[in-house]
Amino acid sequence: MLQNCLFPLTRPSRLSGKNRRTIVLAAPLLVVLCLGFSQNARADYKAGYLAYKAGNFRNAQQEWQDAASTDPRAAYALGLLYYRGKLGGEDYENAAKWFSVAARANHPNALYYMGLLYLNGWGVNYDQFKATDFLKRAFIANGKNADAAFLLGEQYMHGRGAMQNYVDAAHYYLKAAQEGLPAGQYMIGAMYERGWGVDPDLAEAYYWLRLSALKPINTPPGTELEADPGKAIAQLEQKLRPEEIRHVEDRLGTAIR
Repeated sequence: MLQNCLFPLTRPSRLSGKNRRTIVLAAPLLVVLCLGFSQNARADYKAGYLAYKAGNFRNAQQEWQDAASTDPRAAYALGLLYYRGKLGGEDYENAAKWFSVAARANHPNALYYMGLLYLNGWGVNYDQFKATDFLKRAFIANGKNADAAFLLGEQYMHGRGAMQNYVDAAHYYLKAAQEGLPAGQYMIGAMYERGWGVDPDLAEAYYWLRLSALKPINTPPGTELEADPGKAIAQLEQKLRPEEIRHVEDRLGTAIR
């Protein structure tokens, strides 16, 4: 935090050698000042959050903008404010600007949204490789981000921003499925049915497809998935033995409790 105070993310330092020496000599005083400023930044984030919850989006914008250079949470919240169009329509360029500030501090959600923006070319140049990079960083920062995992599965499945690799695709689809994302459950079910990136296993495919059918299959913004779990389930039931279906039923009973 002290480093961010001395060298704000949005304004690189251009101080002369003399001024730099002054900073070194005054370091103890700056430590006190920066600590106090950090406390104000946290207060500004909270004030912005309260304003946002009350529907005062302009007030939230001001509070977060004042704190954004030193508080990644404020920068991320400001990006989300523009992304969601709370100030009069979606503004992806400003969303990308503030998400990128928070992403430099490794904010997990900001990393995810940067990946989403590059994936769709919203507010930034369309770049699938940058999308994959940000999505990977987002998933590393938060291994429970099912949307990031699903999108990584899609990138490897279709060879977008990464070399096509069904093993990696299955790995990320499974991560999304285990976090409860129906789209991930559907895709890992399809992978097990076809033996793409995993050993073929019709019972395992049936389990995940049955899970995917319990909720609507939605995908992250800007992406689509043609999915008909009911049809796939009916076809698998013709291939499975009765005891295999009963075993899946038992697993499902445990999974949805």
